[in-house]
Amino acid sequence: MSKKDKHGRAASAFSKTTGVPYETSRVWAKQGFISLRRPFPKRQDEPSDYVAELRAEATGWPTEECLKWAEQGFISTSLPIPDASSAEQRHLEAFVVHVLAEALRDGQLDSAVFGVTRVRPLPSFPVFYLHAEMANVVVSEVLPRFEAGYGGIKGIPGLRPAPSPEGGLDLRLVGTGARVRFVSERGDWQPTFPANVAPGGTTADREDDQEVRQLWRSEETLDPLEHEELRFWNMEPSSRRRDVIERNWLLSRILRRSALANMTGKSHGWANTYTHAYEDVVMEWCCGEDPRRVMSKFLRSGLTTTPPGMHMRPDPDFKHSETFYFGSGRAYVRRLSGCNISEGVAEKIRASIRERYTR
Repeated sequence: MSKKDKHGRAASAFSKTTGVPYETSRVWAKQGFISLRRPFPKRQDEPSDYVAELRAEATGWPTEECLKWAEQGFISTSLPIPDASSAEQRHLEAFVVHVLAEALRDGQLDSAVFGVTRVRPLPSFPVFYLHAEMANVVVSEVLPRFEAGYGGIKGIPGLRPAPSPEGGLDLRLVGTGARVRFVSERGDWQPTFPANVAPGGTTADREDDQEVRQLWRSEETLDPLEHEELRFWNMEPSSRRRDVIERNWLLSRILRRSALANMTGKSHGWANTYTHAYEDVVMEWCCGEDPRRVMSKFLRSGLTTTPPGMHMRPDPDFKHSETFYFGSGRAYVRRLSGCNISEGVAEKIRASIRERYTR
């Protein structure tokens, strides 16, 4: 059965039962709120304005739409941010966090830690609004390419760009239904795609000698190098499939709560973000925001809430106070012991960072 038929059947069943117009129901089906398996949003007996406040705080999205989602039963106090609708979608969103945490490390503007200022967290395809100056760099970092100087692939294997009919840029995973949409906070944004140019600015005349090979230009097939990188991301061959599932859940949820992640960069405008191989994500900063407050807001947003029908392994006996646990999934928020950066020095660093995005 095609996706179109599934959307139509789910919308028809929902419309007949609830009286909601079919076209409205069909939009909700396409967005992932209703489906043949999940035909009816569960309306909650709880204050809609409070639920809306939780979503607005975590995503940076206007409260008005958040309130509509709460009234329609799409969000609740236990899970005010909708989860990705499939394992493939979580795989993609988690990989975005993995790539951008390393690529933007100590180099963000205006505390946009993953380059994201606000999120519309649709279950089927979230819309990420990118910092206007950072947008093109974010796109170039997530698109897969082979860098000879690096000795391997950077970016997300299998990710391919496509123009969005509603503006911005759609990025989809080859062979899956997973996709995300990037929209710049600058309304007239036309994405600039990377060329076969090495970070140092050099290029070569012959395809086989190029220092950077843009793998995303192969629209429907994966390069063998992409297959290899996917094996590392999926921790194959191993018995760690459960670890991969739990990591993807946690990192996907963090990306959908980018406004909370941005708290870690508020003191100077940037944060020290990185990963340990393919395992986790770390967000560090030197002063300002209390990590206990950051932890509290993330937990209040449902970051580690057990998904319906999922059996979670117990947390370790000893739990670190600045660590999020989701089964074997880990994310860390750390404020370092002191700050030696004066405002004058911070301004010079911000100017230097800004140069990266204006080249």
